[in-house]
Amino acid sequence: MSSLLSVLLSEGSIIDLDGTILVQLGIFLVLFFLLRALVFKPMTALFAAREEAIDGARDEARRMEREAKEQSGGFDEAIRRVRTEAGEQRDKLRADGLQLERTMLNAVKDETNRALEDARVKLDAERDAARRAMAAQTPVLARAIASKLLGREVQ
Repeated sequence: MSSLLSVLLSEGSIIDLDGTILVQLGIFLVLFFLLRALVFKPMTALFAAREEAIDGARDEARRMEREAKEQSGGFDEAIRRVRTEAGEQRDKLRADGLQLERTMLNAVKDETNRALEDARVKLDAERDAARRAMAAQTPVLARAIASKLLGREVQ
């Protein structure tokens, strides 16, 4: 290390520190402030504006997502309520239909029973009338059969 220091301090050094360093420092400072004003500040402002726009869009997207979830929850609740009401109405209509079916079946059953009873009464009356007619005809038929069998007139 001491050799490096001795080379830098000797007259044959690689870097010459003379008045041009001040000119170069001046050019550097002028370009620094000029570029900072014309390039770096507008670029950082542009980047900051872009970040703000992205953050604003993200916040807006989050807000819209929250609203959509809230509305979806309300929509789901409304659908659930409508389905419940529809189920209740369907059950009520089904019960009413079953009651109407029972009423109609009972009416048809009663009507059928009345028709059967009327037919039974009519058949009984016809049977009794036929028996009376046959009872009245029995002696006549018996005589006719006996006459035929005997080949002569029976009284």
